[in-house]
Amino acid sequence: MQMMAEALREAQRRTATSKFEAFQQQYKYDPCAFVHALVDFSGLPIGGPTFYQDEILQLLPEKKRIAVRAPHGAGKSCAAAWIVLWATLTEDDCKVPTTASAWRHLTKYLWPEIHKWAPRLQWHKIGIDPFTSDQLMKRSLMRLPTCEAFAVASNNAAFIEGAHALRICYLYDEAKAIPNETWDASEGAFASAGPDTVAEAYAVAISTPGPPQGRFYEIHKRKHGYEDWHVYHVTREMAIKAGLMSREWADQRKRQWGEKSALYQNRVCGEFAESAE
Repeated sequence: MQMMAEALREAQRRTATSKFEAFQQQYKYDPCAFVHALVDFSGLPIGGPTFYQDEILQLLPEKKRIAVRAPHGAGKSCAAAWIVLWATLTEDDCKVPTTASAWRHLTKYLWPEIHKWAPRLQWHKIGIDPFTSDQLMKRSLMRLPTCEAFAVASNNAAFIEGAHALRICYLYDEAKAIPNETWDASEGAFASAGPDTVAEAYAVAISTPGPPQGRFYEIHKRKHGYEDWHVYHVTREMAIKAGLMSREWADQRKRQWGEKSALYQNRVCGEFAESAE
């Protein structure tokens, strides 16, 4: 009886392992399908990703580096959280450093968003148990010793150096004010990734735009040296069409702040602009 029970447990373990391996193979390069197939949206006001979130997710495996500028309320942190979960579940040797222009963006917005979506994954389809409290912590996620996502302050460039793995995925939240030194420090992780190497590296920079200055702005203006970045602009009308921005709110802010004002251009239109004051 004991031998039969042990054999059954071993068979169940092999079945679970093969199911998870099949999941990893299927979604390793398809974050969009990962979200649609494995995130449970039931009971939520949104029935799934917006059309532009789909496009961003689809572009990531191909373009490798994506910079997204968008107005307030367009679902930036939501998409970032999905990317973190996809990256850490579909590769066993993975590092996902997350940084932002201010620490509160990580502690109050991005990482709570990751905690929101992780329980909504359909774990029975993935083939492993849900994250435990020892794996998914306030500002880090360690699925394996070789697979980790974590928050890093952007005001000390040295903290973001040294990430090495078969898969690297840097996530820059509210990227408009991240110091140039931090961008440059993270660049070293991309040295071993490319079509002529075994490693892969992704970068996702998301932000509401600000004044026309800084690395995030230079990337979006396609300045020399940033040709390897793909830029994506979520406009006011796209956010309204997706149901994530109220047209009434947008029109009232236009009357309140003025169409030419930096506040309106940054926060409602997702454009770079600087106040004349």
